[in-house]
Amino acid sequence: MKNSIFFVVFLMFSNSLFGQDFMSFGDCLDLALKNNLSLKSAVVSGEIATNQYKSSYGKLLPSINATVENKNSWGREIDPDTNLFVDKKIENYSGNIGASYNLFSGFSTLNSIKSAKQDMKINEVNIKKIENEITIDLAQKYITILYLQEIILSNLEQIKSSKKQLEVAVLKFDSGVISESEVFKIKSQKATEELNLLTNQNTLADNLISLKQLINISLEKEIILLKPNLELYENLEINENQFSLANKAVKINPSYLMNVLKEKKTRNELSISKALLYPSLSMRFSYGSFYTVKDPFVPFKEQFDSNLSKGLRFNLSIPIFSQSENASKIKISKLNYKQSKLETQIEQNRLSKEILKAITDTKTSIKKSESAAIAFEFSKKSYEADALKFELGKININELNITKMNFNNSQAELIQSKYELLYNNALIKFYLGDPFVL
Repeated sequence: MKNSIFFVVFLMFSNSLFGQDFMSFGDCLDLALKNNLSLKSAVVSGEIATNQYKSSYGKLLPSINATVENKNSWGREIDPDTNLFVDKKIENYSGNIGASYNLFSGFSTLNSIKSAKQDMKINEVNIKKIENEITIDLAQKYITILYLQEIILSNLEQIKSSKKQLEVAVLKFDSGVISESEVFKIKSQKATEELNLLTNQNTLADNLISLKQLINISLEKEIILLKPNLELYENLEINENQFSLANKAVKINPSYLMNVLKEKKTRNELSISKALLYPSLSMRFSYGSFYTVKDPFVPFKEQFDSNLSKGLRFNLSIPIFSQSENASKIKISKLNYKQSKLETQIEQNRLSKEILKAITDTKTSIKKSESAAIAFEFSKKSYEADALKFELGKININELNITKMNFNNSQAELIQSKYELLYNNALIKFYLGDPFVL
């Protein structure tokens, strides 16, 4: 057991042999916002959306195409000069350049550009949303790790105390003062404490792995997290009206803003679908000629000029009936817009509930921390007194175990309440737009 205690303490506090890095929450957050894979993926998606938005302006420009063709034929063929069937070898070259331009299509082009811009903004807000999620997740892991490290030290002290009590109980049993069942009870208590230690060590290892993956560093790298200041301080924000605070926090939350942007995008898509009901007008210009190899030779310029063709066309398409396809698309777009409005309201309600809970948890944490400190102080004195009584033989092991259990629980409650208050205070400020600081 001594070796186990030494290993745990050495793992948590030594950096002389393995070169562990000391990292504050700010250091971890900087690495996470720089290296996190989910965030990098979101940034790439944002770059794609930005390029798509820029390229969407190309729809305002004409489409220009050029073609060149070389034709060789043998046997029966139409002579391009006389338009008569001939039976001889013909070799000719033709070229054409054409341009088409969309003059009007129910404003679908402008709305498509607007839609691409909205996609770009949605991706920008999504990056901020992922950054916020990473920040909160990282803070939870960071706080949990520090909490577990303190709990593990507490577990080690409990095991040390049980070991001492066991030594006393064995001496009493050998002297015939207590029965062997009393010794078994202490051994059982000690085994339970060792199991709790192992469970907490495994949970600590899992959280360390999760934190390293969040900041995207090697899992083999040893790090030591710096403990923040755990002094109690008053969060002035929570003294304001909780509903106005929640409303303020919701309006700036990226999750809510992203739903608002999606709502605007579906409304714009409704305008695009309605464009199918409007006539579309397009213009096309063409310019081309061809050259035929002949014998005797005819100059290229003469053939080019004589075969030159020019054209300017206007095409007006009026939708009359499309097997109800257009009406169906418009109806679906309307339903999508209605659905997006509902999703925005759902997200607003979810965030409001989440923020109100954070405010309530913060207020509760203040009272809980104060009560836990008082409970710990008295349970510690009670346990120390009962431990002495047990050594003097004035109480049995059952009475001591009850007192010890109360002391252990109060110690865990005190440690937990301090970290809960630290986290909840920082979370409220973060919801209101401040950086997450531990």
